[in-house]
Amino acid sequence: MENTTINGYKLKYKLGEGGMAAIWYAENYLQKPAAVKVLQQRFCEMPEIVSRFENEAKLMVHLNHPHIRNIYDYSTVDGCPCMLMEYLEGKDLSQRMKDGEKFSNLQLVQWWNDLVDALQYTHRKNIIHRDIKPSNLFLTEEGKIKILDFGIAKLRDNVTVTQTGSRMGTLMYMSPEQVYDVKTLTYKTDIYSLAVTFYHLVSGNAPYDASRISDFEIQENIVRKNIDTSVLPEPWKGLLALYLAKNPEDRKELRRIDAQATKADETIVFTPVPPQPIETIYPPLSTHPAQRTGSNRFGYIFLVFFIVAGLVVFALNKEEILSLFGVNGEKKPPVEKPVTRPSSRKQAPKQPAEEMPADTTDAKNDTMTSTQVVTSEDLGMKKATLKNQINDYYRMRQDCGSLSRFFRDTVQQYYNRSNEVLTRIQKECAAYHGKWRFTEADITSSSYVFTFNPNGNTYVDFSMLYKIKQNEGDDWIPYNIDVSMVFDSDMKITRIVERRIEKL
Repeated sequence: MENTTINGYKLKYKLGEGGMAAIWYAENYLQKPAAVKVLQQRFCEMPEIVSRFENEAKLMVHLNHPHIRNIYDYSTVDGCPCMLMEYLEGKDLSQRMKDGEKFSNLQLVQWWNDLVDALQYTHRKNIIHRDIKPSNLFLTEEGKIKILDFGIAKLRDNVTVTQTGSRMGTLMYMSPEQVYDVKTLTYKTDIYSLAVTFYHLVSGNAPYDASRISDFEIQENIVRKNIDTSVLPEPWKGLLALYLAKNPEDRKELRRIDAQATKADETIVFTPVPPQPIETIYPPLSTHPAQRTGSNRFGYIFLVFFIVAGLVVFALNKEEILSLFGVNGEKKPPVEKPVTRPSSRKQAPKQPAEEMPADTTDAKNDTMTSTQVVTSEDLGMKKATLKNQINDYYRMRQDCGSLSRFFRDTVQQYYNRSNEVLTRIQKECAAYHGKWRFTEADITSSSYVFTFNPNGNTYVDFSMLYKIKQNEGDDWIPYNIDVSMVFDSDMKITRIVERRIEKL
């Protein structure tokens, strides 16, 4: 493909390659640079993928904004579709954060205002991006911010690139409606994702710690738990809260920040790698030089108070205290020999574990506690059992009456609902499966991620290929699906979410 000419631009070398397309550096006769995005060969025979790629070009070619990457033209090379795009030098914000770059408050304010302008522009054209995140925000060497990748964008009431029920985007920055109801997405989803992105940029931390909790728990947090913006400095503390409402109708319209009111020497925001607690970025007042004198004076007062209190206690309990040390001629209590009476230190571990409340867990309840003795062989057997249970569920899913084998009487988050009674789920299952036919799930073994909780629950995340058809004479339609399940100690599924249901 190297040295191939496309619409006057010659491909020079490959810049990089993603999951679906490769990016090439190209120049025209006047040595004007361009980036050429070429769909990978293995997808070029798939009409749905080609259609999605063409849709991105159709969307982008009509967008002309200084903070959106420009598309020059659309063509084909070696039988595969390609796009000629504006060539950009720089890095996306995700990479800059990983490199540990420092962002000033003035920079963040400028980027916010530029992106507000860009999103308001696309929303006026009824285009929803649906995947606003740091890696899709590119900062050029000249310091200009650009929105990238409208590949999963949706042109409302005209072109839809995903099937009904498909969930696309990046989980960490998804809006609640992207998690549970993608059929009625509005431009408010971009507003939410932009606010989450800037929460990350300002605080230095993503709102959810993917290294400690499962995808399922992240989804639960997105839908039910409010993001705490009180840890942020102004103007972000008050601003971002306006756009993080769970209900899209409660989110305010995007507005710019008055850059004139922001001083150049205001807060410098560090973006550490790996992410650190917010206290590391914005230290407590007691660590600042201006506060040390007052804090030391308070420490002296506390020390004096402690000494006086100790003297009073000694005066009131003088005889008992002295007797402990054998003073005033009194003998110390004889020490019993270990052979006749075990010491209290050896008795301590014999306290019955049943005295601890059943629902008491370690503060870091995502890991096994030190008192639990679980061998790798035990965990291996448990994983194998859970995998068999999952495979049996998808193999017998057509038989709705068998669901009681896998679920308890009440199931959470099943078919986009919460706290559903099993009998109702079985009725919905029968109505749904009466219209569709399924094959067994092809689950990618390497995709299994297990998280064992001390309370007995086990979180399982995995990906699978599933084939569906509506009528017997139809062709099988393949779907990629990400699944999160929660099993209790009896190996019953207590919660289940099927997300990113993507038609191939």
